[in-house]
Order: sequence, then C-alpha cells, then structure tokens
Amino acid sequence: MPHAAHPGTDLALDTVRSFPTPEHIAFRHRTAGPLVRATAWLLDLAARGLVLLLLFVPVAALGLDFGVGLWLIAWFVVDWLFGALAEWHWRGVTPGKHVCHIRVVAQDGQPPTLAACLLRNVLRFADVLPTPATGLLAMVLSGNFQRLGDLAAGTLVVYDERPAPAQPDAQLEPEAARLAALLPPGEVALLSPETARAIHVFVAERRRFHLGRRQEMAERLAAVLVTRWQLPAATDPDALLCAVHARLFGTAAQDATALTGGVAARALAYLQRRQPAWRALEAWLPTRDSQPPGVPAPELSVLYRAACADLALADAYHLPAATQRYLHHLVARGHARFYRPAPIQWARWRERVLVDVPGRLYGDRSLRVALLAFYGSFALCGVLSTWQPELAVAALGQDGIDSLREMYANAAGRKLDEGVLMGGFYINHNVGIALSCFASGIFAGVGSLVWLTFNGIALGCSFGAMTAADPLTRKHFFTFVLAHSAFELTGITLAGAAGLRLGLGLVDTRGLVWRDSLRQAAAEAVPILGVAATLVACAAPIEAFVSPSALPLWLKAGVALACAALLVLWLGVLGRRGARVLRERAP
Repeated sequence: MPHAAHPGTDLALDTVRSFPTPEHIAFRHRTAGPLVRATAWLLDLAARGLVLLLLFVPVAALGLDFGVGLWLIAWFVVDWLFGALAEWHWRGVTPGKHVCHIRVVAQDGQPPTLAACLLRNVLRFADVLPTPATGLLAMVLSGNFQRLGDLAAGTLVVYDERPAPAQPDAQLEPEAARLAALLPPGEVALLSPETARAIHVFVAERRRFHLGRRQEMAERLAAVLVTRWQLPAATDPDALLCAVHARLFGTAAQDATALTGGVAARALAYLQRRQPAWRALEAWLPTRDSQPPGVPAPELSVLYRAACADLALADAYHLPAATQRYLHHLVARGHARFYRPAPIQWARWRERVLVDVPGRLYGDRSLRVALLAFYGSFALCGVLSTWQPELAVAALGQDGIDSLREMYANAAGRKLDEGVLMGGFYINHNVGIALSCFASGIFAGVGSLVWLTFNGIALGCSFGAMTAADPLTRKHFFTFVLAHSAFELTGITLAGAAGLRLGLGLVDTRGLVWRDSLRQAAAEAVPILGVAATLVACAAPIEAFVSPSALPLWLKAGVALACAALLVLWLGVLGRRGARVLRERAP
C-alpha cells in the first residue's frame, strides 16, 4: 500500500492513502469514488430542496413580495453555502455524506478548515464547465478521485468507516476444545508468523461462511497441520484451526511454553489484551456529530500514544487486516482530536481584510488584467454602441433594449416589500455572478476573463442603448445606477481578479509542484473572493432601496462618493500600507 506524505501527489494502484503523524506512523483512509460521491450529492440536493420547500411556506405568509425576497436570500445561502457550512460544522460531513458513510478530510487527514470547505463548494460551478463531465474527468485523472474543488482546497473525500477489531469465537465448540487439549504446545508455538496470522483471520471471519464453504477453506491449511502433527485423517479441519487458535491466542496461550512461540503470534496476543484500552480511548474521542473537549486530558494523551504504538506493531508484523483497519481508524480519530485546526481567529480575519488582501491587490497584475477586461470592454462597447446603436441591438436584442427602457421609463420608487423582493434577487443573482466569475478562473484564468469580458460587453451595450433613450428615461437610468455601481462593479472585478490569481497558480508555479502551486494560489484568492462577495452583497440593499427611491440626486451622489471613497481608502491607502507589511514579512 502506498505511504505518502501528501496523498494528492502520488498515483497509486489502489484507493488507500496514508497520512503521516508526528508520532512517526501513518494512518490510512480509503478514498471514495465517483458513484458513492454522486449518491451523496443527490441526497444533499434533495435535502436542500426540502429545506427550501419548508422555508417557502412560512416566508410566503409574510406577503408574496416580502416573503419571496427572503426566500431568494435563503436560496442563495442553501445553494452556495449549505455544503460548506455543513462540512465545516460537522467535521467534513453533510447529510448526504453521512448516509453514504463518507467525509471530507484535508491532505493531512484533519477535518477541513472553513476556507477549504468554502473553496471546494464554490468550485462545484467549475465542475460542469465547459461540459458536465469536467468534474468526473478531473476525478479520474487526479489519481485520488479529487474534483477541481478538492485539488484547489487540498482535500479528499474518504470513507468514514467505523470498523471493529476482529473477534474470534469467545467459547470453543466441543470438538475444538477436545483437540486443543491434545495439541502439543511446543509444536503449536513453532508455527510461522504467516501461518499464525492466516489462522487468526480464518477464525475471526469463519462465521460469515456456511458450513460447507468453511470446511473447504479450512481444509487447505489444516491438511498441512494434520500431516505435520500426525493427527487422524478424519480430524475436522474447522475444529482443528479453532483449537490451534486457542493455543496461540486464547487462554492457553498465556502459559510459558506458548509465549516462546512466533513473535507475530505473541504480538497479536498482546494486542488482544490491549482492546480494553482501545475502547477507553474510543469513549474519549468525539464522534463526527460532536465537538471534542477543550483541553486534552493526560489520560487521553497516554491512551492515544499507546494506540499509535499498537498500530506500529500491527503494521510491522502484518497482523490481521481487521485489527489493522480498526487501529488505523482509531489513530485517525485521535490524530484529529490532538492536531485539529485552530479555531477561527476573527482578529486574524480582520488583519487579512485590512492588511493582507489590499496589500496583495496593490499593484497586482491579476487585478490589472481584470480591470482591463471588465472596464475596457465596458467602455469600448459603451462608446461604440452609442455611436452605432445597431451594435447594442446585436448584443442585447431589440426586445432586451425595449424591456430595459420600459423598466426605467418612470421613477415611482419601491415599497418595502418590493424592495425586499428585489434585494433578495440582487443578492441571489449578482453575488452568484461574482462567485461564478471566480470559480471559472480555475481553467488557467480563461474562464474569469470570459465572464469579465462578457459582463463588460453587456453593461457597455446597455449604457450605450440607454443614452439613445428619451431624456427622462435616460435620466432615470443613470440616476438609478449611480449609488450602487461602485460596490457592485468593483466586487465583480475583484472576484474576477481572484479567479485569475487562482488560475495563475496552474500557469506560473513559482518552482512548486502544480498541485502545491494551485493550493497556494487558492489560499491567497479566497480572502479576495470573500471581500468581493461582501461588496456585491452590500450593493444589493443600496440597489433595492436607495437607487430606485425618490431621494434627491445629490443624496444618491453622496452615497456613490462615500462608496467610492471607501474603496479608494481600502485599495489605495490600506493597499499601499499592506504591500509594505507583506514585503517586510517576506523572508
């Protein structure tokens, strides 16, 4: 089986991956394949649909427009964030994964961080670009069944198995007991470790087979022992192996003669006596649905490190697979308990938003390319469609232009329930656009450039078409877009810049393996995406309530100037300071 420090970097022949620990051992997980993951996704999809259905009834009682607006916000949260929040809160498990007994782990075997959960779920959008088979193709080619989000977040989906150590029959059957008394202890103790392990596995699993099959399997091994010890030819092979097992590992194995036997047999007998300590450790450890205690107890530390030693012993002597699986699972849970990621430090997040993110964006080439793609296409199409109106018709269609002009033909304002409805729509639609623009950037940045250019063309042609409208409609339009545009357009541009930075990790690896380069670029891009989504979300209530209101133009212009001033302060002043801090931090 492969043992790799980074499970994502080795192309193995099986689905077992090893995760090293500071105790100089490695526990294992089996990676989950496309079929079981698709099943879990369908179950989660059904759960999301059920949640939205149940939410619609109470919010609709608040009024159609008001309730639908709240429901649209809930739709956005459930559609984009439900999986991420569930995986983070339940330590890698969603309802669908719980049913299918799989979970998400980080590349070190730990539960995923919040940033990793958000990243892998947002990048689900990229799994269907340019075809629905993209995600499946990535899983097949990755060697670890990792889709695009897993590759960027550094996560794997593994089976959440709860095995138990193999337990042989507690009481010998009469024929086996009779044979055990007749067997020569010295001869039994001289059995090779391989033979002892084979007998243990057979006795532990024998109840799974019907009597005929059991006798057939036992005959292959028992025949050698019958000849070696000159037993009667009619000796029951199944009973003989049970008797030998009792002499090796049962009560009879505790006498001094048996303890002089094979090392592997003695190791297995020792591990069987260790099982009460394993159960004590398991009782201390948290389940996937509960959080562990805050401070590890000394007893827990002793039990965990003793279990690590037991796992090393079981691996070294290739002891029965059931015992190894149980110890791998037990050590994995203990490892997650002792070395789990640190809780969210909100002070650190404030530092990222106010220092790291603006510092990285200050003079960043990804931001420059994003600004050029979005505002360049916007300005070019705005000028051309103003000069040649047929270009706007070709881009938006005559029906689209007529609908746009009809929308802004008057400025009647909005009632509260209408504002909530449109606010919910803007959050759902516009923040979704920003997240999609980012996610598509994993294709070497090309997807983000396409989204930025497409939206720039659409907005430019819309502005060009509205300049040719009647004066009153034109006034209403430009008054409407004035207040919220700074936050909304900047947010979408920042999302595109984050997508370009993500894709740049595949193009410019900076001397790293491409997987590590992608993960590093993703870690740098996630905070930028968070700021971008926040800006677009903040623009939604302004667009819903301030932009269509009858407030005087100077007040709307004041809101626009305030938003623009905040952006200049953040990107300019804080960006310059953050860039200096980042340079000082660099080695």
